[in-house]
Amino acid sequence: MTPVRRSHLHSAAFLLLCAALTAPAVFAQDFWQPGKYSLETYKPKKPSSPYGWKVDVTYPTGNSGSFPLIFMFNGMECQASWYKDIVDHVASWGYVIVQYTTGVSYPFMFGERKEVEYLTPLLRWLEKDAPVQEPKLAGKIDFSRKAVMGHSRGGKLASLHYANSTNNFTTAVLFDPVDCSREAQGDTHPSAIAALAGVNAACDVIHPAPHGTSTLSAAIIGAGITSGGCNPVENNADAFFGTLSTESLYIKVKEAGHMTFAQPPTWSWFYSIYNNMCGSCSCSNITSQEVISEARTMAVAWLESKLRPSQDTTAHLARYKEHLMTLTVKGVETVHWPFEGVSAGSLLGTDVEVSAGAAAAV
Repeated sequence: MTPVRRSHLHSAAFLLLCAALTAPAVFAQDFWQPGKYSLETYKPKKPSSPYGWKVDVTYPTGNSGSFPLIFMFNGMECQASWYKDIVDHVASWGYVIVQYTTGVSYPFMFGERKEVEYLTPLLRWLEKDAPVQEPKLAGKIDFSRKAVMGHSRGGKLASLHYANSTNNFTTAVLFDPVDCSREAQGDTHPSAIAALAGVNAACDVIHPAPHGTSTLSAAIIGAGITSGGCNPVENNADAFFGTLSTESLYIKVKEAGHMTFAQPPTWSWFYSIYNNMCGSCSCSNITSQEVISEARTMAVAWLESKLRPSQDTTAHLARYKEHLMTLTVKGVETVHWPFEGVSAGSLLGTDVEVSAGAAAAV
């Protein structure tokens, strides 16, 4: 090759490199990256609700049209602020997320059978009164696209709403959900596992249904560490997955405790006690921040696949699948991958039940 031709080739390569470095990056290519929207949170001083509970509405700013509506339910006696990392990440992808925090004793006194009645007036408030009280919310919510999320008891509430066709929720995202704990027994505590299977049963008579009974699918991320008082066997994430349809996504974090999916913004004695009681281990190979990161990433992946399906979403799911395969060292298993036709690189296999590290797994 002549020196002149080599020089031209080097110059062309240099120009291509410069163009690649200066070209705008594809935004939010990966579900674990923040979305493109800045956020605001509306906290009404006097929310229009039957109980006067605190309500948080987190939504994208600007005049960007309407966004799907997501209800996020707290764990037993947990605060909405404990899920800020999850909520902000998901909302930044273009979702309006509504949370409420009950009174301390309410879950024990009235149970989920009464609490599920709260959602209809809350929806009515969002449609009629909230845009008047907070004009920035006007036109922000697409009420035709709705989903539910929840942690612990909140996962149970999300499942009860999802199983009930009244409000037409498209799907659910469950963070270590719990159905019938020893603190939630009797007729005031209906079984969400039974409801997903189309059965109305209270927590003192429920026996978990076999896998495949429900026609509903959801995304679940569960803790590998179980505790009788927090996420008891046969009423934890495994049991929910065993009842949901085979189109569900299930991820398990072996060294995660039940409360590692939540994190208060400042130190909380209640959280510390709850976290220790639920099987937290300081010697764990994975931190709460990493568990939360995987939970919020899964939430975005699932919601995008169900509420915004597209070729672009499919490409992102393939990247997410590759991401899951790197997590074996952290003890994260992909127990079930439901997205047929979405493969990671040239690796084989979809719709299988093996760990994230095996070449034929995810």
